[in-house]
Amino acid sequence: MFRIILISLKLGRSVSAYILLPLLMSVAIFDIIGRKFVNTGSTQLQELQWHFFFASVMLSIGYTYISDGHVRIDVLRNRFSPKLRKRIEILGCVIAVIPLSILLIWAGGDQAWRAFVSDERSAAALGLENRWIIKSVVPIGGMLLLLSGIYAGWKNLTALRQLSNDNN
Repeated sequence: MFRIILISLKLGRSVSAYILLPLLMSVAIFDIIGRKFVNTGSTQLQELQWHFFFASVMLSIGYTYISDGHVRIDVLRNRFSPKLRKRIEILGCVIAVIPLSILLIWAGGDQAWRAFVSDERSAAALGLENRWIIKSVVPIGGMLLLLSGIYAGWKNLTALRQLSNDNN
């Protein structure tokens, strides 16, 4: 089961790193050249840049969490015993990561569905249509974060049990 979780998280990171970020850079360069040298600006290109960035963040958030790429207060954390670090990590998963993930899945899914049903488009006159596409990335990112929270919680619980068995 955890192998499937890791594959899902790596897939999200790979889509972000190897597809979305190069597309983001290409669109940004094209937009900048168009504005500076051809005297054209495009609301759609600017919105597309935002969409690529947002999708990249949401698809890589789960992998970032399990690979410890997220922000920590290492000055304090390094002073704690390994057992206390594992307990704090488990508590963080249960109190913060998993509930936030469920909220992202539930509320993000609702927003994506409402955008789809109402055929929501950008508020800008020349903006992008089909706003549901980018809004559907929120529950996908939430699911990836939920998977990483479950994996991290289980991994730390197993390590905590191992530390307790070693001390006995």
